[in-house]
Amino acid sequence: MLRNLILSDAKRAAEIMQKSFVDERWSELEISSMLTDKTFFGYMDEHGFILCRRVYETIDICTFCVEPEFQKQGIGRRLLASVIDYATNNSCEIFLEVAENNLPAFNLYKSAGFKEISVRKKYYKTENGLVNAILMKLGGI
Repeated sequence: MLRNLILSDAKRAAEIMQKSFVDERWSELEISSMLTDKTFFGYMDEHGFILCRRVYETIDICTFCVEPEFQKQGIGRRLLASVIDYATNNSCEIFLEVAENNLPAFNLYKSAGFKEISVRKKYYKTENGLVNAILMKLGGI
């Protein structure tokens, strides 16, 4: 069941992140620290979460993950839709970055209406070397 991400979810969110990412993983303490800052918000499902930061009319998706064994079941789409609904209701633009080799995530964002706006060269460190980050935006001009 989808709900707001709250401070007591930090441990579970860190566990999900550990299962979902090879390289960049945040600890329970790091996630807790973000959630104590009123500019951060997110949504949680039993097997995934999305963490964002809102500054004025801009929302940055900071991290977004679903446990690998629960992917392709609509959890990620529902989490992303919750952020899009929030942004729409609050007249905000949404920005994110995605590794160019993460095609499932890239395709999810494209299908939700996100547009490519820039590339950060050699931004993500992976097991196979550095890969570019594609910056994407939804809303606004």
